[in-house]
Amino acid sequence: MGCPSTICRRQLLRYADTVAEFNFKQKPSGVFKWFLHAPTWVYRAHLGFLMGKRFLMIEHRGRKSDHLYRTVLEVAGRYPGKSEWIVTSGTGTSADWYRNLKAGKLDAVWVGSRRHDGASVRFLEPDESAAVFHDYESAHAKTAHKLLDSMGVSYDGSDEGRVEMMRKIPMVSFVLA
Repeated sequence: MGCPSTICRRQLLRYADTVAEFNFKQKPSGVFKWFLHAPTWVYRAHLGFLMGKRFLMIEHRGRKSDHLYRTVLEVAGRYPGKSEWIVTSGTGTSADWYRNLKAGKLDAVWVGSRRHDGASVRFLEPDESAAVFHDYESAHAKTAHKLLDSMGVSYDGSDEGRVEMMRKIPMVSFVLA
């Protein structure tokens, strides 16, 4: 019927160790990959409102394959008056979604349950990214610290250090139509 509690506990501990040790510089695989892709199903079912305002999903095309991809990203900042949403590429410029956007392959942005076609993309300069990250860090200190650890980046706490760090983890803005 079920597994004995000791075996289940061992499996859960093994999984928890895997998640805790996960390095965002490598592509996920196995159950963890499935777990990371689960939010896309939420958006595709038009239930994106369950994700709140801290996440959005982008639909983008592969640079070479032209295959449609969906990626859920955490929102690092917003300019509400402009309907502009800002995200961070935690794996730097090598992230597939980031490279697809650089190639001009954005199809749509989902915020909540609403799909926005025709959104424009803006790649932030490190100075502006550092200001956005400072605000994010102030609002979500624990999360910011854990994210920096998992991304393998850090800075000395100074404004100059933050700007230098943002050269490694660029930010992208989506202006919704």
